[in-house]
Amino acid sequence: MQLSLAQNYGVGTMLAVALAAVVLTALFYRRAFGSLGVRRWGLLLALRVVAILLIVGLLFQPVLSYQTESGRKPAVVFLLDASASMSLSDDASGRSRFDRAREKMERWQEKLQNDFRLLPIAFAEQPQRLDGPESLRELAPTGKATSLVEALRFAAAQLPPAEVAAVLLLSDGIHNAAGHPSQTARQLGVVVHSVGVGASVRNSLAYRDIQVVGLDCPDRMMLGNMARVTASIDAVGLGGRTAKVVLEQDGRPVASQELTLDDAEGSQTVALEFRPTEKGRHTYTVRVEPAAEEKIIENNRRSAVATVVEKGIRVLYLEGTLRTEYGALVDRFLAKDPDVEFCALVQTKPNVFLRRTNMTGLQLDAIPSDPSTIDRFDVFLIGDLDSSYFRPRQQEMFVERVRRGAGLLMLGGYHSLGPGGYDGTPLGDALPLQLGGRRIGQVTEPFLPVLTPEGVRHPIFANIAGFFPTRQGSPTRPGLPTLDGCTRVQGARPSATVLAACPASLGAMPVLAVQPLERGRTAVFAGDTTRRWQQGPQARDRESPFTRFWGQTVRWLAGREESVEATAGVTVSTDKAYYEPGESIRISAVVRDRQGRGTTDASVVATIRRPDGKTRQTTLSPVAGPGGHYASVFEPKTSGTHAMTVEARQQNALLASDTMSVEVGRTNLEFERLDLDEKTLERIAEATGGRYVPLATADHLIDQLDHRQEKRIVRIERRLYWPPGFWAAFVGVLTVEWVLRRKYRLR
Repeated sequence: MQLSLAQNYGVGTMLAVALAAVVLTALFYRRAFGSLGVRRWGLLLALRVVAILLIVGLLFQPVLSYQTESGRKPAVVFLLDASASMSLSDDASGRSRFDRAREKMERWQEKLQNDFRLLPIAFAEQPQRLDGPESLRELAPTGKATSLVEALRFAAAQLPPAEVAAVLLLSDGIHNAAGHPSQTARQLGVVVHSVGVGASVRNSLAYRDIQVVGLDCPDRMMLGNMARVTASIDAVGLGGRTAKVVLEQDGRPVASQELTLDDAEGSQTVALEFRPTEKGRHTYTVRVEPAAEEKIIENNRRSAVATVVEKGIRVLYLEGTLRTEYGALVDRFLAKDPDVEFCALVQTKPNVFLRRTNMTGLQLDAIPSDPSTIDRFDVFLIGDLDSSYFRPRQQEMFVERVRRGAGLLMLGGYHSLGPGGYDGTPLGDALPLQLGGRRIGQVTEPFLPVLTPEGVRHPIFANIAGFFPTRQGSPTRPGLPTLDGCTRVQGARPSATVLAACPASLGAMPVLAVQPLERGRTAVFAGDTTRRWQQGPQARDRESPFTRFWGQTVRWLAGREESVEATAGVTVSTDKAYYEPGESIRISAVVRDRQGRGTTDASVVATIRRPDGKTRQTTLSPVAGPGGHYASVFEPKTSGTHAMTVEARQQNALLASDTMSVEVGRTNLEFERLDLDEKTLERIAEATGGRYVPLATADHLIDQLDHRQEKRIVRIERRLYWPPGFWAAFVGVLTVEWVLRRKYRLR
């Protein structure tokens, strides 16, 4: 027993202070109140002494410490695997792995309950405490995945390690979630004995099985391009048989192949190729038609989700001067279109170019002169850049790329088309208009292009034809500013389609014309700057055709026919086709503002609803590249369908939203590996100083548990002061003393 004081003061110091205070108080009271009777004087002195002792207690804060012995039962934690693989019957009794393990666990609990505290826990993907025998009897092996890591962590967190005699893990050792069980076990600080439940089904001569053990499916596929999905097939006891392997898209077969099964250990690889024909998110399933002798057919298929997209359009824009059209196209269109990657080179002095780009890994500071760089682009825009800056071989390489599927557009200007000396060059000959010589000149009168009947119907003018006059009359959506003029041309080539021309008063000369060039497309837009098409309507808070006109022009040149919607929108996607339990998911979103342009100043939030109905949120941040692209990462805690809703807001107003679902864990994940994994269970036990035993011989492990109660020396501390009570008593004592002094008519 020990008495300790605050600030490490000694007991003698406290007693000396208390004694001195009492003596001084007694002397003061005797001199001041000696005329009182002994009884009254003694009462006042006693009250003052009590007040002094209370203050001394508050100052020195005495604590009485002593030790005592405590006996407590050690704890045994049971971890019972309740995943679907435990439902397998693989012994002569015909009973499932789970039923055999549960029966053993019940018997062991009866045997240990007098000497141990028992903590039964069931686990599959996530662990849970069992309330008692009734909950154990009602348990069924239905878990869709197995996380030995989560089970071990949960078991170790139930009690301090010093109170746990052992953790008994009853499992088939199959772990198909994130993390490494043996590494986790090594960090727990408790002994884990692992009990193996089940057998190697491959050792049975009568066992027959086909499994799809792996699926390599790209998360993104390009529309119309050849795509490959690779499956790994493992068969047991069916060597020499032929099996049909089928690839399905949303339940519809798109490819198949015959596979001759072998008896070798390990899987066989089957590559299935097809061309996606539908954009969007699709489920791809590889299935193998089951053999007649198979008992388990759940593992004959595996699925993944992938998105079919059209690849981003890569645009090379070459401009000869820092004119207003360059600023309008780069700042208002190329940098805002979420489907476009671009590199813009503008000449600031002869053969010196300033670069603007959102393409990563591109080092380009001059007009490209090698096929590998030119081939990286899908569309070429050539502005007010004289033909003398292109060598003939360079021009031929550009034209060759167009012939193989790219697009080429030349813009009007004082140093382009005929005035730029392109007539008779490889680039000029590829264009749909006859350009004329350098002295052909310019049209300087303002005008709006007049659409031809072909232009009204063409994809370039989809949803915006009403802004322009036609041969039949004025625009149906008036108010579009005029062009300041255009570059003159001689006329259209026989293979060209004229989409727009000057008004009849200016000679009805072609202004916009297109034509095919083998697998590619070329166009000429001879008009002066379209910047006013964007600025004018915007200043009057009206709709503008600028974004749609250039977006649809570039898409048509790239071989795309879709129109551009000038409305807000969100498109959400994920980075992979399939996620393992516990694996991080990357969410991506493309956000367009109310004019249909990619925006980077929106607030983008994803709300994820888990399979259990709970929700969580994550904020998406802008990423480098085309405008309007956002991304974030979240970690799912459970398997199953995760429904995501992504909302984009500007100035607290909702722009748009999009939804999608992500599957974490496969439907038949638990049936992909069925053999007892003794190596994993042995590593877990070895990492903690425990033992691994099969279920059939595990009884002796229970008999060897230490049944002795733990004897512990417990240090107990009792505070001999209580600040709230002491202060209340101090005030009360002084109050009583003051009342008595008034009663005795003392000052």
